[in-house]
Amino acid sequence: MVTPAAGAPPSEQIKALIALYNEGRFLDALKRGNLLGEQFPTSFIIHNILGAVNAGLDRPTDAIASYTKALQIKPDYADAHNNLGNAFSAVGRREEAIASYTKALQIKPDNAGANNNLGLVLNYLGRHQQAIASYTKALQIKPDYAEAHYNLGIALSALGKLDEAIASFTKTLQLNPDIAGAHNNIGIALYDLGKVDEAIASYTKALQIKPDYAEAHCNLGEALRGSGKLNEAVASYTKALRIIPDYAEAHNKLGVALKDLGKHDEAIASYKNALRVKPDDARAHKNLSALYEKLNRVADMERVLNAVPRNYLDNDPAIVFQHARLSSRKENHAETLSLLEKILPENYPVEIQEEYFSFLGKTYDKLGEFEKAFAQFETQNELSRTLLLSQQNDNADTYFNSTIQLTKSWTSGDKLDWSTTSTEVEGISLAFIVGFPRSGTTLLDTILRSHPGIEVVEEKPMVRNMRARFDRIPSIIELNKLTRFDVALLRKEYLEELKLHVGGADMEKIIVDKFPLNIRNVGFIHRIFPKAKFILALRHPCDCVLSCFMQNFKINDAMANFLTLDQSAKLYAAVMELWRGYQSALNLNIGVVKYEELVQDLRGNCLPIIEFLGLEWDDNLLKYQETAKNRGWINTPSYNQVTQPLYQKASGRWVNYRDQMAPVLPILKPWIKEFGYRE
Repeated sequence: MVTPAAGAPPSEQIKALIALYNEGRFLDALKRGNLLGEQFPTSFIIHNILGAVNAGLDRPTDAIASYTKALQIKPDYADAHNNLGNAFSAVGRREEAIASYTKALQIKPDNAGANNNLGLVLNYLGRHQQAIASYTKALQIKPDYAEAHYNLGIALSALGKLDEAIASFTKTLQLNPDIAGAHNNIGIALYDLGKVDEAIASYTKALQIKPDYAEAHCNLGEALRGSGKLNEAVASYTKALRIIPDYAEAHNKLGVALKDLGKHDEAIASYKNALRVKPDDARAHKNLSALYEKLNRVADMERVLNAVPRNYLDNDPAIVFQHARLSSRKENHAETLSLLEKILPENYPVEIQEEYFSFLGKTYDKLGEFEKAFAQFETQNELSRTLLLSQQNDNADTYFNSTIQLTKSWTSGDKLDWSTTSTEVEGISLAFIVGFPRSGTTLLDTILRSHPGIEVVEEKPMVRNMRARFDRIPSIIELNKLTRFDVALLRKEYLEELKLHVGGADMEKIIVDKFPLNIRNVGFIHRIFPKAKFILALRHPCDCVLSCFMQNFKINDAMANFLTLDQSAKLYAAVMELWRGYQSALNLNIGVVKYEELVQDLRGNCLPIIEFLGLEWDDNLLKYQETAKNRGWINTPSYNQVTQPLYQKASGRWVNYRDQMAPVLPILKPWIKEFGYRE
């Protein structure tokens, strides 16, 4: 029987107990500590040590009991209040933890550890400004406190104070260069600041210190994806998943990268893996349903959305947006509008706002509320313009002016001298679908690819690669300078890229290169491939220009011209003036398809194009909807229209916006007349 003794045990026994704790021998420490506690029941030090031992054994309830006993004996024991705060925090009793840390600091204000611990709980509760104040106090007491610098960086990051956060993490690394988490967090902040290459360098440093750091692998993957290095991104996400196979975020982000690579089945599998690990992962639900929608797999999209917890429909705008997409695909436009009105777009990044206002505008258009629709398109384009200016990436004028300059060179009266060029290109028959964007080229593309003798290549960079190698304005004078050898090299550039997208026996079919704005490059294309055919896709100029203005394009130099009706109309006129110049100067082999006539009579207007290509009619051309559904991803804004029966709603849409179109009609009237349309 142990006889209780007054006071504390001898210092040697306390030191021995602490040594057992420091060595991680928690069970031995617990056994000895309990004996000492029975022998010295009023020793607050023993009860405090027992609290630490129980915490080490992951027995938080027993730890709380031990610290509480210590404080019953000595209420002003600051260390025990701090430790009790840690124990409360470990079991999620965070308000009690705050009270304990606060009591510790009332007793001992210069306790850096208690200030740091208080900051941790405040930060967890989202009270970031208060957390920063606590970390700052800790650092005033102990300037070389690496953990507090690190935690301060986390709180500053949460408030979006990224430069200050980077400074805190950098200070952490000055004190301890081997903290992989600090390098990782610097990478996150740099990535959010748009400094992608620097972020990649920081993640790489984190992984040099800690190669099995799954989060850093995942973050590196995100940065690599952001810099367009998709295959490397996939490799990084895969490494993260080797370390933590059930890492839901990595599965989800891997899916995004695979989707960007066009590996849609693999992307679907990755999203499903994310949902297997985390069934309520809203981002994975959103990404999977969005991919199904883009692939025109509406039934699968609906199945995914029906599996989302119903409370998300009230609380998660991304899920609400996907439900709106589903309603729109079902032509329930009133329900679509009701869902969209639940979302507050101003709370989200500009890129998401652009998509929102584009969709809202199209919904109003389908409901016949044309003034409201036009207002949404104006808002969408104003947001796009703001984003371009913030990125210092507005080259719309450069694109427009180069079109004007090219037109001048082709209407100057310069003579062609292409006698040195071979007209033969062995083993390939080429045709190019050209026109202005939104002229029905996706519909035409889908119809033509339904023919077994045609291989359509949709918006791939064959011509762009040739132009990059040529690296001059393709005027008549500059094209006259090309030798037979030069032309052969440019043809090789085109064909090497083409073979990345078309293989085997398909190269023996008629290759149709569909990229509407290659209309600007017709002279250059004809110089390199003199026997190539051109299919000009036409649509009423007003419908064309209005549709470009309505569309939320991925902005590049060309698409930046569609952010106002005026500039859209001016570019249309400039492009068509250039086309006229090509027709006048060159002996082009041209077939013409008018969108309005095609949707009225598919066979009657498609047959001449099939004959123009040197083929016979095939009834598969009438089954273009099946072709659209089977091809999966369609890389144009019309992806969801070509799976539907031919409809004529888009023909003459501009009349609903006649008042808004009035200022640009003088620009378009000559082309309305030129192409045989009515005002």
